Amino acid sequence: MTDPANERREFIRVPFNTKVEIHIQGRIIKSETAIDISMTGLRIAVEQAVPPPGTPCGVNIILAAADPRVIIEARGSVVRTEPGNLAVAFAELDLDSYHHLRQLILNNTDEPERAEREFISHWGIRKPQI
Repeated sequence: MTDPANERREFIRVPFNTKVEIHIQGRIIKSETAIDISMTGLRIAVEQAVPPPGTPCGVNIILAAADPRVIIEARGSVVRTEPGNLAVAFAELDLDSYHHLRQLILNNTDEPERAEREFISHWGIRKPQI
């Protein structure tokens, strides 16, 4: 469990393995190893060369176990690359994708009460600007 006082992230992250496609610079980077996911982004294991941080991309998170199959679609940009890893921050999620991602987080976290508090304190995937 993460100490909330030391956690700088706005949303809880959960480990989750599923197929992910990153649509970037006219190609598709595929991974079946999503290392972790949150309401604002994900980190995946990759074998291919990856573009630098700041590169815009589209993300498809494919929930093949759902019947019918569900695809969470997001737009975002690369925020970090490390050997074998690629991290993407989400900038946009459509309403259906937001609800599917929210449910995925709630179903896979050890701290559902904390996750609910985080959802309540945000407008979509961002904190309200006052």
